[in-house]
Amino acid sequence: MKWLVRHRKLKITLLVLTGLFIAFLCIPVPKFDKPYSTVLTARNDELLGAKIADDGQWRFPATNSYSQKYVDCLLEYEDRWFYYHPGFNPVSFVKALIDNIKAGEVVRGGSTLSMQVVRLSRDNPPRTYGEKLLEVVLAMRLELRYSKKEILDLYAANAPFGGNVVGIDAAAWRYFHTTPDNLSWAEAATLAVLPNAPSLIHPGRSRERLKEKRDDLLQRLMPKISEEDVELAMMEDIPERPFEIPMLAYHYLAEKDRHHHGEHIGSTIDASLQQSVIDIMRRHHELNVQNSIDNAAVYVVDYLNDEIIAYVGNNWDADDARMVDMIQAQRSTGSILKPFLFAAMLDEGNLLPQMVIPDVPMSLSGFTPKNYSGEYWGAVTADKALQNSLNAPFVHLLKEYGQQRFHTLLKQLDLRGIVFDAEHYGLSLIVGGAESSLYDITNAYAKMGRKLASHVNEHYDVVVDDDTSPFSAEAIAETFHVMLGLTRPVSQAGWGGFASSHKVAWKTGTSYGFKDAWAIGLTDRYVVGVWVGNADGEGRPGLTGVGAAAPLMFDVIGKLNDDYTYPANTSGSVMIEVCAESGYPKSEYCQHTKTIRAVDVENQTGVCPYHKKVFLDESHQYHVKPDCYDVDQKNYEVFYVLPPVMEWFYKKHSPLFRPLPALYPGCGAAHPDDVMAFVYPKDDARITIPIGIRGDRQQVVFEIAHRNPQKTIFWTLNDKFLGQTRLNHQMPIDVERGTYTLRCVDEDGVELIRKILVQ
Repeated sequence: MKWLVRHRKLKITLLVLTGLFIAFLCIPVPKFDKPYSTVLTARNDELLGAKIADDGQWRFPATNSYSQKYVDCLLEYEDRWFYYHPGFNPVSFVKALIDNIKAGEVVRGGSTLSMQVVRLSRDNPPRTYGEKLLEVVLAMRLELRYSKKEILDLYAANAPFGGNVVGIDAAAWRYFHTTPDNLSWAEAATLAVLPNAPSLIHPGRSRERLKEKRDDLLQRLMPKISEEDVELAMMEDIPERPFEIPMLAYHYLAEKDRHHHGEHIGSTIDASLQQSVIDIMRRHHELNVQNSIDNAAVYVVDYLNDEIIAYVGNNWDADDARMVDMIQAQRSTGSILKPFLFAAMLDEGNLLPQMVIPDVPMSLSGFTPKNYSGEYWGAVTADKALQNSLNAPFVHLLKEYGQQRFHTLLKQLDLRGIVFDAEHYGLSLIVGGAESSLYDITNAYAKMGRKLASHVNEHYDVVVDDDTSPFSAEAIAETFHVMLGLTRPVSQAGWGGFASSHKVAWKTGTSYGFKDAWAIGLTDRYVVGVWVGNADGEGRPGLTGVGAAAPLMFDVIGKLNDDYTYPANTSGSVMIEVCAESGYPKSEYCQHTKTIRAVDVENQTGVCPYHKKVFLDESHQYHVKPDCYDVDQKNYEVFYVLPPVMEWFYKKHSPLFRPLPALYPGCGAAHPDDVMAFVYPKDDARITIPIGIRGDRQQVVFEIAHRNPQKTIFWTLNDKFLGQTRLNHQMPIDVERGTYTLRCVDEDGVELIRKILVQ
């Protein structure tokens, strides 16, 4: 009977204990849900910047990478028996209780590190015996859930280190400008004693008290560390004040913080280069601000490794808007997109690098592109048009290529600022009618460089997808070769005389109204993108890509460690024979030819259309036709014959140009297209009456190009005679709004008629 009673009591006891244990396991494990700072580090783990946590604390995301020196110091100071107790130390607990009773107040805590972790997770509630008992229970629960290393990690990440500094990662940087795994013995000892009374012995105040506690701990560490090491450690100074959080990459941090808030962001940014770029930008800002140009941005990519190595979104010395990230801002592109059209047309076989294209004034549905200089060359080779960033020739090329196709191409290049359809931009798309960001444009060029490197750089064994860039490696190589030929800014004069100078394929752009200055430069490894202007869109005279952005770009390139080169040509290129003057594939009439490298695609340009076999009369003063003159098959010459408007501008800059002789008298009238053409107005022209500076109406000036300027031209408007011109064929007219017919006839009877709409 007694056995049964004992057995029942044992079962009840076991059930109670089991229930208590289950209840114990159901106690929530102490957790930390505090917000963290967003922290950005460089490729060498150097701190580039950080944003304070949402609760106003500098609490870096825990790396759990701290030195053994810190662990040794912490355990010696706080909890020698840490690895042996189950969460609380009964001996320390009893001793603390006795000391507190004797003193009549709390003079000793007796808390283990596990109990301190619990206390930190509960936001340091008031110290009472009931609270202490709860901490013991929760500490044991913590020990069941986490390993000793994990508990150490929780303490190190959440311990207070004075002021608003929380956690070993933030404390190591703020007090010693280092990482937790690089602490010296003196530094580790300082951070071990600091959380014990952070408000009393904050660095910068009570420094002697802090030093005494640190030195006492160092001495207690013997013989774990030698007496000599202790003496050397005790000679180190106590930090006077926390280091300021750096702002080396504020804009990059802000961009990343949007998607990685409260995280540690390890970047590929080169801290040394980042600082150099900031210094270079500061020097250029001192000059630019004198012209009220306040903002700039620099973005550098190592395209071989697909890594961002410098990202400075604005001048930190700017008076306003310095917080605006101009790398991500959408701005008018100016001429910076022209190499994309150049490469695309090379790939199609519709363009050769030295092919002549028109450079004449034009008006297309009201759009009248003008060259920056205000001059026109009549006929210019495609490479020179790119190098001199001529607008009229590239509008001609875009019209030929198709604005819808080019719009689609820009979408393939991930230019996110292209938000409207092709019709919205029209042909202005190639000369700054669209917007894009420095980030997207630079990355588009980086992808071109990366694709080219995969084809021609024998040291680069990374396989690059053909879809990396929509252009072929051959077209990229030819485009970059042309971009190598741009004349450098005045500040770079004599660059070629230095062996260390980089070869740079580069392009600039200037938006309408001098609001945006662009420069993109590629070496054999890096691409540097630069934007200069005012964030509020204010234009300034002299704010050009060549004058403001390119010098800054070249100064940055001078800081790059680019120690190898590769050939520009690719295995897919071919050598073809072209006409030396026109750059087209040679025809039977081309007298001078040369060999150039070209993309290996089917040529769509046809042979040279400008060299023509022309029969002459016996005096060689006139050209003749078989139907009006007895043609001698031996009496001919080959002439370089340009369309009238192209010829009119071309011969202004080419004194040796030999124009086509006039048609033999009696041979009738020549075809108008062979003799003269309107310079202004163009086809389907919509003319706006110009307004003077005083608000008065101005005359509209019409102009014709004639092969023989000495010929007289007679002008009529709606059958009303306006007058005649000779040599300089310009006719100023006072005209009202309406629809008109403009008729011009030269003395040989050649007639031009144009319908115009005056608005």
